[in-house]
Amino acid sequence: MKIATFNINGITGRLPGLLRWLGDAGPDVVCLQELKTPQDKFPVAALEQAGYGAVWRGQSQWNGVAILCRGAAPELVRDSLPGDPADSQSRYIEAAAVCS
Repeated sequence: MKIATFNINGITGRLPGLLRWLGDAGPDVVCLQELKTPQDKFPVAALEQAGYGAVWRGQSQWNGVAILCRGAAPELVRDSLPGDPADSQSRYIEAAAVCS
């Protein structure tokens, strides 16, 4: 299993490069940081077309995180830091999935 993490520093502007890299490297699981896009603007359709399911917690400024899974849709388990229910900075998620 190949697992990768990527500080994307703005998914909207770097989406073409991310899609190329997904096609070339073929990681099973990818964790993305600094999406810098609101929840409703996350490019889920483009990622699904590339063969990846995703869960994410978007935020339009500095934060936002996502977990991608090749061939499956991950299930969101937690979307805030454990022990800090007031956390609103979109810096942490957990997911479960069986990736192909």
